[in-house]
Order: sequence, then C-alpha cells, then structure tokens
Amino acid sequence: MTQFLHVSLAPSTRQSYLSGQRRFIEFCVAYSLLHSSDCPFPVSEFTLEMFVAHLASSVSYGTIKSYLCAVRSLQIDLGYGDPLVATPRLEHVLRGIRRALSLKSPIRPPRLPVTQNLMLLIRTSLNLADFDHAMFWAAFCTAWFGFLRVSEFTSPPSTFDTAVHLSLNDVAVDCHLHPSAVFLTIKASKTDPFRKGVQLYLPRTDRLLCPVSSLSYFLHRRGNLPGPLFVFSNGTALSRRHVTDRLRSILAAAGVDGNFSSHSFQISAATSAHAAGLPDSLIRTLGQWPSDVYLVYVRTSRDTLARQLYSWPPRRLNVLFLINPYCCFHNFTHSFYHPQPISGSSLEMFRQAPGSPCLGA
Repeated sequence: MTQFLHVSLAPSTRQSYLSGQRRFIEFCVAYSLLHSSDCPFPVSEFTLEMFVAHLASSVSYGTIKSYLCAVRSLQIDLGYGDPLVATPRLEHVLRGIRRALSLKSPIRPPRLPVTQNLMLLIRTSLNLADFDHAMFWAAFCTAWFGFLRVSEFTSPPSTFDTAVHLSLNDVAVDCHLHPSAVFLTIKASKTDPFRKGVQLYLPRTDRLLCPVSSLSYFLHRRGNLPGPLFVFSNGTALSRRHVTDRLRSILAAAGVDGNFSSHSFQISAATSAHAAGLPDSLIRTLGQWPSDVYLVYVRTSRDTLARQLYSWPPRRLNVLFLINPYCCFHNFTHSFYHPQPISGSSLEMFRQAPGSPCLGA
C-alpha cells in the first residue's frame, strides 16, 4: 500500500511538495503547534489559518496555495482526513490574503505570444549553416506549429529519460524522400499524468515557416545518435532555460519589447486559434488542454490580431491534428496512417528538398 501511495503523485509533484511540507513542519515546531506526540498531524483549521497568515509576509498567494496542497497531501498519506474540507474561515483568511497581496504587489506584465511576424524575425536572426541555430529553428517551429508546452520538447539538463522526454525515436514521417508530414509521439505531458501518449501530426506548409522542412534539415545534420531529439553540437540537451534565454535574446536584439518566455509558443497557438474562430473543443484537443483553461493564454486585441497574426483560413487546411483513440481518422488520407520511423539509413534520405524555403537566405 505504501508503494501505491507514493506513486499516486507524479515524481515532480511530490518533489515540489517537499518544500511546502518542510516549511509547515518547521512552522509548527517553532510555534509549538504540536500534539502530545510531537506531531502536527492531524492538522486543525486554526493551525492552517496561522500558517497561511505567517506565509503572507514572505511568499506569493500562489505559493501559499501550493503549500496548502502539500500539507493536504501529507495528511491524507498519513491516514487522516482532508484538512481543507469544510474550512470556511480558512477560505476567508485566504481571500483576505489574496486581496491584501494584490493591492501591494506590482502587476506582472502578461507573457506575450510569438506571432507569425516574430517567427519570421527569429528566422532572419539565425544562421542555419550553424548546427545550433538549425536546432533552435527546428525546435521553435515544432513548438509553434505543435501547440507544445516547453516540457514536451525539451529535457532537464542532466536527467534525460527516454520514457518521458522527446527523443529521436519519437519522430516518424509519411515518406522518407520528400515527407509531407512529420509525426511526433509525445509520451508524457502535464495533461497526461498516466502517460498514455499521443501522436502529433505536423504537415508540410511549403512556406518559410514549415515544421517539416525545419526538422528535415536539422535531422540531416543531427544524425542518428540516440538521446534527446533537440541537442546542441556538443551533445547537450535543449532545456527550458535555453529556449527562454535564446528567444529573449533574439527579440531584445531586434528591439522587440515585452515579456516573452518558453510559454509564448503555446500562447501564440491559443491566441491564433481563438481569433480564427476555431471551436473550443478543437482548440482544447490541439493544445491538449482538459478544459477552457486555454483562454488565459488569449492575449492579443482584435486590431493586433488582424495586423500581426497568421492568416488562419489557408492554414486551417494544414492545421496540426492530435491523433489519439478518441479522434476521427476519416478526414486523413490513407498515407497518414502509416508513419515510418527514422532510421540510420533513412536519415540520408530525410533531408531538405531542393529549393525548400527553410534553407532560403
């Protein structure tokens, strides 16, 4: 039973909960909020009220909520009831903390989408003859067209796991000589805690922005070495920090102001799809969102959308589709059903087609 309790949470979640649980226990010891057994559990509503009030002077409201979830998880694991059920006064205290912190905290500028124009600007800032630049361009195009979270196409600096992270073996094409589509298998993601996995379909656009041509060119340079899909010339895996730092440096050098991060690619996808009038159900499917939470990513005004964002009516024909057991397949041609994995020999064929816009100056 202990083993099942331990794996009930994702390893990353359990790890992030440790700091909140440690902070809570230290607080209880410091203020003598312990039972006769010298243990703070089971926790009372009053103790939780004292804890959150104590935290309000040093951490954000979001962190306070996260710490409460950590305490709740530990209490349940210890065999006690849910400490956050029927706690109306605690809810009032939290509401007061949120209001107080919002009045004195500066408003953080929203993260902005990477629009089509910004993608073109990024392209002109890169020299695709350089291996690392070609890798960045392939990763950016894949994320932009694929509605991808940064965790779905990057790897932690030193803990690459083939069962979780995107690798070369997760790439397949419909034709090795001149592929019209690339298939990416996402084995695990934030919204797929049980790792059922999904397969993404990224089509060739025959434009300057094209996931197929950018990936084709990079994979021809990369070779068939095992490991993360996106790696630097020295073998280091592409990480979240690399994506954010490179994106910000390119845009800052070009004089583009704003708060951009690794989330900006998925923000752009949500903004563009919503502006184009795609049904909510389709947007949720494309971005693997379990609910309408994608609406928090819709940033741009209508005027800006009309001026900057991608022209979606022609792109609808090439829109990424998420292929899983719940999708209908009858809208695809038969060739799309049989993606061919990338092998050592096929990498020699899986190269940039002559005259492809991805290799243009």
